[in-house]
Amino acid sequence: MTSYEADLYFYLLKECNSRNWTNPFELPTRDVEYALSISRKTICDLRNKLQQKGLISFKEGNKRGGSAIYTIVYVTCGNISGNINGNINGNISGNINGNTIIKNKTKTKNIGGDNSDELFPPEPPPKKKPPKTKVEFIPPTVEEVREHFRGKLPDWELQADIFYNHFSGLGWKTVTGAKVERWDSRANLWIIEKKQQGNGKTEPQGQNGRDADKAAKARNLIAEYAAIEQGCDAVGHQAEIPDL
Repeated sequence: MTSYEADLYFYLLKECNSRNWTNPFELPTRDVEYALSISRKTICDLRNKLQQKGLISFKEGNKRGGSAIYTIVYVTCGNISGNINGNINGNISGNINGNTIIKNKTKTKNIGGDNSDELFPPEPPPKKKPPKTKVEFIPPTVEEVREHFRGKLPDWELQADIFYNHFSGLGWKTVTGAKVERWDSRANLWIIEKKQQGNGKTEPQGQNGRDADKAAKARNLIAEYAAIEQGCDAVGHQAEIPDL
């Protein structure tokens, strides 16, 4: 039975009870429309369904013949006094006025427990991201530096040694004192800088002049880095560096 059918049925019971259970009884359709706030067509459909369920019978009224006539089948066939299910006052399921029983369901929200049966369970708290472990810097070997420089510059082997001596002499720190975190990135910057210097400078005339210029600069740089690392004067040790 739908809620609308129950509303109409209990309303007919109330009207029958107000007439001292006079059965059958007349009831204008306009009164039902006003009381239940439903249309005449809906009332016709509902009472047909109640009649099919064997709860009531009715005779349609007309303008000349008067109002519709209803008969409560349970009252007539069961107990003329209107007692249903042992209730002497004619209450049906504890409601004599025909009002549908409204059950208030209050659900206690389980905070912090299992809410899997809820329609919209609360979102779990966001997980904390584990702290990032800082990778310890491991200085490269000279062989690793040479392998990184291989083929990227015309004098790649020489530049690899200069790069290694430069940063190892500084304790793998920059000139500003910041620690080097990725030596390969520093090596790439070194290679780019050397390529730009090679593209922008004017080469000396002849192959011998170019070789002599490179050898002289290399000796000076290596002497300076050796002096930084050993803490002595670069000029005093320049004679110990073999020709390249």
